[in-house]
Amino acid sequence: MHSRAPSFHDIEAARSRISPFLPLTPISLSPGISEALGLSVHIKWDNKFRTGSFKERGALNFLLRLSDEQLRRGVCAASAGNHALALSFHAKRLGAPCHLVMPAAAPLVKVESCRKLGAHIQQSGTLYECLQIAQELSISKGFTFVPPFDHPYIVEGQGVAGLELVEQLGDFDSVIIPVGGGGYAAGVATAIKALRPNVFILGVCSEWAVAMRGSPPKDPAVCAPMTIADGIAVKTIGSITGPILDRYVDAVLPVSEEAIARAIMALLEHEHTVVEGAGAAALAGLMEGLLPNSYRKPAVFVCGSNIDMNLLSRLIEHDMAERGRLLRVRVALPDQPGVLSSITNIIAANGANVLQVMHDRFYPKLPGHVEITVVMEVRDPEHAQTVTDQLRRSGVIAEVV
Repeated sequence: MHSRAPSFHDIEAARSRISPFLPLTPISLSPGISEALGLSVHIKWDNKFRTGSFKERGALNFLLRLSDEQLRRGVCAASAGNHALALSFHAKRLGAPCHLVMPAAAPLVKVESCRKLGAHIQQSGTLYECLQIAQELSISKGFTFVPPFDHPYIVEGQGVAGLELVEQLGDFDSVIIPVGGGGYAAGVATAIKALRPNVFILGVCSEWAVAMRGSPPKDPAVCAPMTIADGIAVKTIGSITGPILDRYVDAVLPVSEEAIARAIMALLEHEHTVVEGAGAAALAGLMEGLLPNSYRKPAVFVCGSNIDMNLLSRLIEHDMAERGRLLRVRVALPDQPGVLSSITNIIAANGANVLQVMHDRFYPKLPGHVEITVVMEVRDPEHAQTVTDQLRRSGVIAEVV
């Protein structure tokens, strides 16, 4: 009944349906990123909705397609976060009860936000288990199940972003968009190819998702590697979205976790905007050179900002280390009073800032000594070398680790 791929006219109808409820998301040139890459890079800020992600268009369009009776009975969904947020927000606006099944490892910020919006939250193990539970609820309780991506109502709602882009930005030759289950990319690509068939569309997925699709862990007890792009951590492309991607998206290519982390930091540095992993995936693809060189005016979709603050803090620290702005030095000192202060004085005199000090009295290489690891903030690799040299000139055995 709902297996038909939406048409361009379906997307136009979806825009008429949802536009009274949703604002246009802005688009802007990024001077810093453009200069860094030697391109003219415009960003479509689909993270600027109330719930912080593009998912609102699809969820709202789906809800507005339901009858009054269906809304009265309520809706349910399985989601790691952004789909759940969008559905709970608009279900509340429309007076529909909302029941969400979220993975146990779903980001806390997303779980708590859904709860504050009045949704009933049930958590289970994996997203696959959540999906089964949500579908069972739809049968046993009479709720309408709202899929996160693989449904025409979702795809046509997400496609409105493509219509907006064409109207907001006249001069672009390519589009880069994240791909998880494919609903976002499928809708946007359908709209853009209908209006601008010569525009190159690049989908960017996570290497994590590709690895999980190819060789999922055989033993569920084994800890699987995590991804910082949970919003596109989807192990299967949809049966509806897949053929649309094959038809309209010119290439779908993976990016690494490291590339996504660098893109998050680039948006923080150049655009002063906090973006989650999935939201930064498209920019990661551009920064990694996945766009063919002949395209010089890309439009990049940034689609979500719901990142856990603890994760963001770790990414900032990791980025500082990658750029040579963190220095970790292990020194061996006599285990005597006042010795540590002499080391910190050298560090302070050379303009470095001590962030962490760790003592090891049990396994020093030299008897009667203590090994101390000092993590400090420095300006750049040259500054790090200056601090290390000054420590060694004082007679200290200093090893950069």
